[in-house]
Amino acid sequence: MKIRTVYFKVNDMAKAVSFWTDFLGMPPVKTFAKYHEWRIQELNFGLALNDFGDKWAGANCAPVFEFKDEEVLSWVAKAKSLGAKVILDALDDPELLSVVMADPWGNEFELSKFH
Repeated sequence: MKIRTVYFKVNDMAKAVSFWTDFLGMPPVKTFAKYHEWRIQELNFGLALNDFGDKWAGANCAPVFEFKDEEVLSWVAKAKSLGAKVILDALDDPELLSVVMADPWGNEFELSKFH
């Protein structure tokens, strides 16, 4: 297992991209209307547009744990058995290949197939 990506949810993509581009001193390597991503050594750092109305109470950060395809479902089951809830099952979506979950305290994370 490894953590592949960490991203922040943002309400204003243009302002957030400007800040992080300036702060990191480099442009994003992936740019989409609702997602931008930088590569920092072995980690992807991203910004996801909060156009789905999430109300925040914490850090607004979601780590993405990446697994071999055949391992993902067992990790989803393990997380559920520990009290996590599925927010979005997108394992079959070629853009995501992941399951977005929330731990018992509401912190979101993703369990993803290797890309």
